[in-house]
Amino acid sequence: MRTLVVSLCLAVVACSTDGGVATDEPGESGVGAVTATGEPGSTTDGQAATGEATGEPPGDSTGEPPPGCGDGIVESPETCDFGDLNADDGPCTLSCQFAVCGDGLVYAGVEVCDDANLIESDGCPNDCVPGGCGNGYVEPGEACDDGNDSDEDDCLGTCEDARCGDGFVQAGVEECDDGDDDDNDQCTTTCVPPTCSDGVANGYEPDVDCGGPYCGKCSLGAKCFNNQDCDQAVCKDQHCVPPLPLMPHDCAPASVSAAQAWQAVAGSCSCHGKGVGTSLIFKDAGSFRDSMLGVPSTMATIDIVTAGDVDRSYLLFKLLNQQTNVVGGGGNPMPIGKVLTEAQLCTVIEWVRSGAK
Repeated sequence: MRTLVVSLCLAVVACSTDGGVATDEPGESGVGAVTATGEPGSTTDGQAATGEATGEPPGDSTGEPPPGCGDGIVESPETCDFGDLNADDGPCTLSCQFAVCGDGLVYAGVEVCDDANLIESDGCPNDCVPGGCGNGYVEPGEACDDGNDSDEDDCLGTCEDARCGDGFVQAGVEECDDGDDDDNDQCTTTCVPPTCSDGVANGYEPDVDCGGPYCGKCSLGAKCFNNQDCDQAVCKDQHCVPPLPLMPHDCAPASVSAAQAWQAVAGSCSCHGKGVGTSLIFKDAGSFRDSMLGVPSTMATIDIVTAGDVDRSYLLFKLLNQQTNVVGGGGNPMPIGKVLTEAQLCTVIEWVRSGAK
């Protein structure tokens, strides 16, 4: 019996060596059930190995997780396996691969986006953390992005291109920027400060390079905002005009003495007659004339009385209640609390006109 078994074993080995099939009948139990066809893909255990012969990780060609992913054991081609903790928004994805920027999956708490491409200028940069304006990438809706929040360079902290009129002074380019398109202030629309010689009515100037708080007075005929803009003139209808008082129409030209003029006002100006608290002393004709003739006004830009010139005699403006028509003029009319008759006014007017002698 032992001799017979050995003979059968040798026969099986011989058949396998020749590449043939050594079996009594397909499906028989015992030694003869072993398959040894020698064809590619066959194994000694009778199972096909179609996927294992390709050398590709199981599941790669179909997009499915490899077999065993999720069992908690890292096996090639897996790079991680957290078992039931695998997730498409965590460090280990459902495909058992560590999450990386560019895999199309947003790693919660780490990535803000992941569009699975390498385009920096779209809505999601290649670091998967857009961060918006200031991240150094020009994204949709941004004109620029220099990676900082400075408003003094050519790209504002709002990711808009710097320009004159944006309200920010661009270093080395602009001298000023007040954020408006008004030339009549302290910064022009070209982002340089105005000057009193730039040939433009700017910097609070009513006319070209004159008036306003910074430049010299404007001459007759020039534009003005108020009396302070005019040189030896008043501002009427926004133009500098001579300070002409509105005289009574029926004043007849006459040669009037200081005594006559003094008599016309002496009774009405009692305070000046006493010479108390004022430099104007009307106690007699001489003091009446001497305290006013050629004497600069303490308020207006003209003398109190200018011989022969009714337009430059501040006394007449005060008597006519037109003191505000003179640059710097103001205060109460003269005399306080009283009004001279037309005859009295004409006497003083003609005294000035005839030379204030």
